[in-house]
Amino acid sequence: MPAFQTYQAAFTAHLRHPARHAKPTGVSDKRMRVYREIVFNNFEASVSACFPVLRDILGQRRFSKLVRQCFFSQQFNSPLFKDIPGSFVAFLHAEIPADLPAYTAQLAHYEWIELLLGQQVDAAPADSTVEHFTQGHALLHRVVQLCGVHQLLHYDYAVHLLSKKQNTVETIPTFLLVYRTPEFKVCFIQLNAITYQLLQQLQTQTATSHHHLLQLAQTIPHFSSEAVIEFGLETLLSLHQQQAITTDSLRSK
Repeated sequence: MPAFQTYQAAFTAHLRHPARHAKPTGVSDKRMRVYREIVFNNFEASVSACFPVLRDILGQRRFSKLVRQCFFSQQFNSPLFKDIPGSFVAFLHAEIPADLPAYTAQLAHYEWIELLLGQQVDAAPADSTVEHFTQGHALLHRVVQLCGVHQLLHYDYAVHLLSKKQNTVETIPTFLLVYRTPEFKVCFIQLNAITYQLLQQLQTQTATSHHHLLQLAQTIPHFSSEAVIEFGLETLLSLHQQQAITTDSLRSK
């Protein structure tokens, strides 16, 4: 390895973990301390801005310690500051310390999703149309799809209820839809298990509401097809009015 690259590797290794890696020769302690503080403070600021609830629950000292653990150990594949929060989430899912709340990784993921959707490129089909419906049955033979920028989330904890004042939640399956409106507003909707299953179908198949609801009815035989269709159309209407799903003019044959 060329001398410059050897020096560069030693320099960055010391910045990441000064207790484990000695500073390169020829750099003063004072100057190196300034470098260490600037680099870590910028890293911590990028993380803190994205995870205010987790920071409030853990407290600043405990949170900073966690961020430093990530800074020491995580491999970063992007030079962009906007990608640092995603690396922090990956770190928590891979090696969360045992003394942290069990929901820590899922809460961090929940907080990060808003940033992720704010940056995501809209992949909505160009032929989607904006229409206004007042009755669920108007959607029956429309092709319905989730809006272009969205995430369906399934957690083991009700992470959306957590705050500095409420730092414990029960272990319960929690389903959420997060999406971005055409006005670039990121919205969160809590779902029940059946609606979550319906929206999973919308994610993977292009079909009319009628087709989706008949398929859904086959998986919940304790409800009649008529009841599932009635419930489903009202649910889809509500989601359409909230700009979470789109329709087009294609009809079933």
